[in-house]
Amino acid sequence: YGLERLTWISQGTTSAYEAVFGDALAYLKRATGAKRVDEAILQEYAKVAGMLKVENLGDVREIRRQTAERVHLTVEELVAQISPLESLYTVCDHSRALIFLLGDGVMPSNSREGYFARLLIRRGLRALKDLNISYTLADTISFMIDQMREDYPEFFLNKGDILKLLKVEEQRYRETLEKGRAIVGRMEGELRAADKTFGVDALLELYDSHGLNPDVVREFSTLPVEVPDDFYARVAQRHIQPVREAEKKPAVPDDLPLTKLRVYEDRRKRVFRAKVLAVHGEAVVLDQTYFYPEGGGQEADHGTIGGYEVHDVQKVRGSVVHLVRGDASRLVGKRVRCEIDAERRDALTRNHSATHIVLGAARKVLGNHVWQAGAHKAQEFARLDITHYDALSEDEVARIEDLANGRVLQDGLVRSKFMPRDMAERKYGFRLYQGGSVPGGELRVVEIPKWDAEACGGTHVSNAADVGFIKILRTTRIQDGVVRIEYAAGTAALAAVRAQERELTKAAEALGVGTSQVASATNRILEEWHEQRRQLERVRADLAGAAAKNLLEGAVNLGGVKVVVRQIDGEMRDLMALSKEICADPKALAILGARSTSGASLIVSHGTEVPVDARAIFQEAVKSIEGKGGGRPDFTQGAGPRSDGLTEALETALRLARERISTPSG
Repeated sequence: YGLERLTWISQGTTSAYEAVFGDALAYLKRATGAKRVDEAILQEYAKVAGMLKVENLGDVREIRRQTAERVHLTVEELVAQISPLESLYTVCDHSRALIFLLGDGVMPSNSREGYFARLLIRRGLRALKDLNISYTLADTISFMIDQMREDYPEFFLNKGDILKLLKVEEQRYRETLEKGRAIVGRMEGELRAADKTFGVDALLELYDSHGLNPDVVREFSTLPVEVPDDFYARVAQRHIQPVREAEKKPAVPDDLPLTKLRVYEDRRKRVFRAKVLAVHGEAVVLDQTYFYPEGGGQEADHGTIGGYEVHDVQKVRGSVVHLVRGDASRLVGKRVRCEIDAERRDALTRNHSATHIVLGAARKVLGNHVWQAGAHKAQEFARLDITHYDALSEDEVARIEDLANGRVLQDGLVRSKFMPRDMAERKYGFRLYQGGSVPGGELRVVEIPKWDAEACGGTHVSNAADVGFIKILRTTRIQDGVVRIEYAAGTAALAAVRAQERELTKAAEALGVGTSQVASATNRILEEWHEQRRQLERVRADLAGAAAKNLLEGAVNLGGVKVVVRQIDGEMRDLMALSKEICADPKALAILGARSTSGASLIVSHGTEVPVDARAIFQEAVKSIEGKGGGRPDFTQGAGPRSDGLTEALETALRLARERISTPSG
């Protein structure tokens, strides 16, 4: 914003927004038909706002009060004039930020930078709604990308992906709002029962868990909703990530001798000789090594040093520490034979190169918004986490797998070379850093021409064909905005396919059919099982109906209300079935409990003509089983771990029912 202040001064506009977002503001103002705000008001507002400390966002009300005094308006009159302009500024500012965020690969989600992107999108959408215009956020961002085309051609090239992400998020927000009324209603009921209103904690919970901002809550609720000016700053504060602890390294002295790491000099080297410089416990340090230390998501080499088994290799500062089984102190000062497990190294190498190939294929199938969000390369398989807004369909998985294998079949060199950082960035761009930031002025770049290029320190094949067959084993949406792809390459892929075939054969034998009929036979058995479940539920309902009739006949009569208190042996669904049958009687109130090995369940419910709030009774009674739960005024349910407190819970509920029925709360 420092440079923008210079632009502001040079243009002589009332605020920096007019200087920086001139065309975009004009575009939006034409749609809103916004009335021109008195320049004197804007100038005074800007002067007072200039005294605001950024870290103290709670001063906004004070700014408005002081400005209103200066221009001889009430605060309400001032807000009425400047609110539309503030919404316009919000849309412009958030739209530009989103162009950079989404264009640089940030995926809207519920965590980290993705949460910030989602917050901006939803605030932008809300500002557009306040302006009451037909434009979408995608319309505004599309206009701004076109305006920025000359300075930021990369965003224009990725415009389709940016707009696709926006439209997905807009649709999700609409779905959130559709569910929002019911969610706010439930929380409002709980707050009323506790004689509370929507405080900051409740608003933060609704925003974080359900995406409902305070304006939406105010729209859906009849309770007062007080929103602090720094609400969104508090939201962001909840999502600041704690500093990660440093990676765990072997417990070794700080003054270890240095090791010359020669992995990249000869990728085929499997046997070599080296001098043992130091041994500390199971840690062995050599003068030189061809062992690959764990890094970049690739597991370490295994092998032997002087006959001792190497089970891990770690880089500690300038030393490479080889962890062996047994006491190798007798080797200090000796030159020994070292051998790398060739089968493991080759498998790790194939799986690592396959990771680059699968990432390139995923980007071609899903779009340029795909970035690597994490990766792990083991001997038997590898996994790649990518940024994407939805779970992958079968068709998308098949297309990624086909493209990846097609690239392998094309053959071609895989180039690995060291380059000055600035030269690498100019040539390949910041997609180099798919695996995260890389320290130092020199980068090792692994390039699969016309497919993928990354700064990478892992071991790689020299020819794409050496990767062999790539098989995607499964895909999972591990969190909002991140999809995990698990796969194997070469002999590991063949082993994975054979394992799947063995499981398929076992399933076929168990079902008594051929392997090609496993799916149809399984569907038939599942349908039979579902039919049996439906029959069981019908029997359960019949039994509940009969039990309800008997219980109502013996119910306690409180002021015309038939109160049924009952403890049964069963599950929550048994209680729910019984509750439903009892409360079909409009004057019935059911207090039901069930014990199980894991604790106790409790339901308080009533018919349409019972003048009490079941939630108030339930919330007090459930304390006896140390449980929690909730529901509607006519039905609440929950559970707790203390089954020995169930009798007390039922007695408490009955006592409260007596009190409430004699003095109804309405």
